[in-house]
Amino acid sequence: MRGHDIVAWGSAMKLETIEDLSFADLICPFCHGELSSHERALTCRSCRKEYPVVDGIPSFGQKDEYWCNVRRETMQELNNRARESGDWLKAARELIPQYVEHIEPFDRADAQYLWPVNGESRVLDAGSMWGGLAIPAAQHCGEVFAVDKTIETLAFLKIRAKQMGFRNVHIVASPVQRLPFPDGYFDLVVLSGVLEWVAFDQDVVLEIHWGKRRQDSAVYSKDPRQVQVEVLREIQRVLKRGGHLYLAIENSIGYPYLAGVPDEHMNIMYVSFLPRFLANTITRWKLNCEYRTYTYSSRGYRSLLRDGGFTDMEYYGAFSHYIQPSMIIPADLIRHWKEVAIPVHNARWYQKLAVKMFPAGLLKYSSPSFIIMAKAPGGDEPKEARIVQVLRKAGLLDGSAPSDIKVVKSGGRAGSYHAANFLIYENNDTRPACFCKVCRNNRYADILENEAKNLKTVNRLLMDTELSACIPRLLYSGNIDNISILVTQYLEGAPSKFNLNTGFTTKNLRKLDSSIQSAIRFLATFQRYTQVSEVEATPHLLSVIESQRETLNEQERLTEEVDSRIGDLVQAIEKLDGLRIPVCAVHGDYDLCNLLFSGDRVSIVDFEHFESEGLPFFDLANLIFNPIILSYTNMKTSDSLLGTIARSNLENYIGRWLALYQRLSGLPAQLLELIGPLSVMEQNTKAYPYYREPRTYPMWGETMLNELLAQRIEL
Repeated sequence: MRGHDIVAWGSAMKLETIEDLSFADLICPFCHGELSSHERALTCRSCRKEYPVVDGIPSFGQKDEYWCNVRRETMQELNNRARESGDWLKAARELIPQYVEHIEPFDRADAQYLWPVNGESRVLDAGSMWGGLAIPAAQHCGEVFAVDKTIETLAFLKIRAKQMGFRNVHIVASPVQRLPFPDGYFDLVVLSGVLEWVAFDQDVVLEIHWGKRRQDSAVYSKDPRQVQVEVLREIQRVLKRGGHLYLAIENSIGYPYLAGVPDEHMNIMYVSFLPRFLANTITRWKLNCEYRTYTYSSRGYRSLLRDGGFTDMEYYGAFSHYIQPSMIIPADLIRHWKEVAIPVHNARWYQKLAVKMFPAGLLKYSSPSFIIMAKAPGGDEPKEARIVQVLRKAGLLDGSAPSDIKVVKSGGRAGSYHAANFLIYENNDTRPACFCKVCRNNRYADILENEAKNLKTVNRLLMDTELSACIPRLLYSGNIDNISILVTQYLEGAPSKFNLNTGFTTKNLRKLDSSIQSAIRFLATFQRYTQVSEVEATPHLLSVIESQRETLNEQERLTEEVDSRIGDLVQAIEKLDGLRIPVCAVHGDYDLCNLLFSGDRVSIVDFEHFESEGLPFFDLANLIFNPIILSYTNMKTSDSLLGTIARSNLENYIGRWLALYQRLSGLPAQLLELIGPLSVMEQNTKAYPYYREPRTYPMWGETMLNELLAQRIEL
C-alpha cells in the first residue's frame, strides 16, 4: 500500500500508534465496515466493535489464542532479547536453537517461484508464524501481508522483517476464518500447513502437543470439513478475480502414512486415512480430544476446494514434505521420478521390494504432501509461474504455450546461500529443456555470478573436445525482475549407484568401483585438455606445505602429532627430486554427488569452486576419499578410518584406482602415493568462500587430518 492509497482512516489514523501506512485498507472482519483508530485501538464505524493494537500490530482475534512450536514465555523472552539486542538471529540461536534451521533459511520458500505472481503482486501469508515464507517472498513481491492468530510470533516476525530491511512486510493478527481485508485485495494467498488446523480450536504448543493426553476438550458445533470450507470461501473472497491460492498440506493416503508413519498432527498411526468416526474414537481414547485435523486425498482436496469456490487446480507432489521440500513435481510427471521420490537406502529388503513393485502411475496419488495451485473464478487470461515468466524474458521459452511448460523443483542444498534448482519441461517432453538455478537470497547473488563466470571459462577451455557435451553449456545468467538466475543445458545421466548407508559390502564396493573408474577416465582427460604448464615437484610442494603449516599454526591446529606427520610428508617430498607436476584446471568439488553417469559417459555439474590453474591431486582425492569417509562416518564404528580401509579390502581398490589414473595421466607412482596427505593438507588450509562451511567437506577436521596425513598407498 502506498501513501496516496490511504482513504479509509484519513486524519483519524495516528502514525505513532499504527506504524504501517499499509493498514489504511483494513476493514472490520465481521461487518466489513471502515475502521478508525484511537488510543491504541481500532474501532469499526458501523458495528462499533473495537480491536486492540499490540506492539503496533492490529489484532482482530475475539480471544487470546496461541499456536507455536515453543511456549509463550519463551517467545516473549525471545522478542524482548531480539528487540533489545538488535539481532533477531542471535537471540533465536540462544533461546530456540533447535528451530533456527526452520526459521532462518530461505529454502523453505522455494515454491514461491511456482507462484503466478510478479514484482507488483500483493500476497497474503495466512498462518505466517515465524515468517519462513513471508520473508523470502518479500524480496520478489510488491507487498506481503503476514497474518497469524498468535501475537508473539507475529511480534517476532515484525522485529525480524524490520532488522532485515523489509519494509513491504505488513503484520496483522487475525484468525483466517474472518480476515480484515476488502474483497478482491490479494493476487495470491498462501495457506501452508494451516488448513488442517483451522477446526482445532485449542491452544497448541507443538513441542508438548504431539501424543499428549489433554486435560480438557473443547466442545465443537461444526464439522471440521465445514470449517475448512468456510475458511476457503473467506480466502476466495479476499482474492482478486483469477487470483490464486497456494495450498501446501499433507496427503492423507501418502505412502509414509500407509507404511505406518504417525499422523503429524496427533502423532497416531493410520488416523489420517481411517474413517473419520474411527479416527475420532481413537483420538478421544488416547488424547481426550476430537480428531479434527482433517487431511484428504487428491480427490478429497479437489472436492473441498470446489466447495470453497475455487475452479482450476494444478497439483504437485512435495517430497519428502511440503515444509522443506527437496522436490516439487507436477502430478503428471511424478511417475518419471519414482526412484528419486521414494528413498529406500535405509529400507529393509522387503520394503525395497514393495517400492520396486509399486506402480509408478499411482505415485501421484500417494505422495507424502501436496502443493496445489487453485484459481479463483474470473480472470480468464492464464498466469504463469514466476520462474517461467523470468525465463521468457530471458528469451529461452518463446516458442511454448503456457500449458506446454512444466516446472520441477529438483534437489539442491538447503539454506539461504545456495540456489534453488529447477528443471524446465516443454511440449510434454519427458526430457527437460534446461536446468535453472535461482538465487534464494538476493544478498548472495554473487555466488551465481561467480559460477556463471566459471562456466564460461570451462566452456571455452573444452570447446571442440569430446568433453564439451559433458559440461553444462551456459545458456543465460543475469538478473531479471530482481531475480538472479543461471540457466544451462540439461545433462543426461543418473547419480552413482553406490550407497553411502550400506557400508563396504562386496556388492556396494563393486558399484563404487564402477563409478570411480569412469570418473577417473573423465578426470584424466579433463586435466589433459586444461593443462597450462608444469612445475618441479619438490620445490613447489615444499613451498606449498610450508605455507599450509603456517596456516594451521595460525589457526592453532598445528598439534605435535600433525607437525610430526607433516615432517614425514616433507621427507617424502624431498625424494621426488626431478619429477614434474602438471598445472591444470581444478573442479574443486569433484565428488560423486556432482557426477552423472550414463553408461560409460560421465558428466559433471556445479562449478562454484572451479579454478583454472591448480594441481591435479585435489580432484582425484575428493573423488576417492569423500565417499569412503562419508560411508565410514555413517557406519558409526569405533574403528579408525585407516583401520576400516584395511579391513574392508579398500586398500586394494584405492591402489587399483590410483594405478588406473597413473596409466592415463602419466604421473609417477611416487607422487600418487602421497595423494592422501597432500590433499588433506589442502582441504584443511584452503581459504573458503563465505557461503561454504568447511565442516561440510568430508576431509576437513582434526580426525581426518591426522589419519590421512599418515596414509600411504603403495603402487
